[in-house]
Amino acid sequence: MMSAIERIFSTVSQIPAIPQVVANLVESLKHDDVDLQPLIAEIRQDPAISARLLRLANSGFYGSRRSVGSIDDAVTLIGTRAMRTLVITAGIGGAFPKVPGVNLKEFWRHALMTASANKLLASRCGEDPEFAYSAGLMHRIGQLMIHMAFPRIAEEIARDCRDLSVTERAAVEHLKLHTNHCEIGAELAARWNFPEDIARALQYYCQPHNSGATRLARLTNVAAQIAFEIDEHVQPDEIARHLNQSVTDMCGLDRMAMLPDIEYCVEHAAEADVMV
Repeated sequence: MMSAIERIFSTVSQIPAIPQVVANLVESLKHDDVDLQPLIAEIRQDPAISARLLRLANSGFYGSRRSVGSIDDAVTLIGTRAMRTLVITAGIGGAFPKVPGVNLKEFWRHALMTASANKLLASRCGEDPEFAYSAGLMHRIGQLMIHMAFPRIAEEIARDCRDLSVTERAAVEHLKLHTNHCEIGAELAARWNFPEDIARALQYYCQPHNSGATRLARLTNVAAQIAFEIDEHVQPDEIARHLNQSVTDMCGLDRMAMLPDIEYCVEHAAEADVMV
């Protein structure tokens, strides 16, 4: 008998795919000593990926302090590991050119804000910043799959869950579909060959108190909350106070010490439209 997740993937007529060069970079995430130079040479030959990469690299949302004018500039200014993350970001954005019932500009705006916040928080507590960025970027990607598989049900869920937390939304999804966007996102990440740490963060980010949740999953939960409140135009000090202290404590973070990171994300929120 087909599982609920298998039903989602079998219903989607064409599973989103990432370019081969991006797939190769995803595979390289699992190896610390891989030579990225041959892959960077491939990126130079892909105009679409290159253009999106440079837009991302020049946005304050990734943290570059200087203008990035070429792929070589990107390598020099932000380093090969950070550039790899941005190429993966560009490839993921291009994998979903159109999704029924989804404003992709708003979707990727929230994703980029979450990714940026997650990267900053990870740097504070010893998690891999590039893994955190990828997890933040992809944390709601399962929602896109639900919209592609069952547009009508997805719109019902979006309407019914507009004012609910991510944990509550996941419960509603499970009631209607016997799975949720977290599990679906984790499955897509696994199919794209992302490291297990990232897939597990996607699976558990909306259940930060679950025994299966890793610190990266909990950080992603915190980062998603920060991004949501920025979208709601909440002031940075209020955002810090609204964060779930039990979750921030489990991450080893002090809420008010996070204020500079939150302020940075607020300051650069207008630049989060670079994905589309």
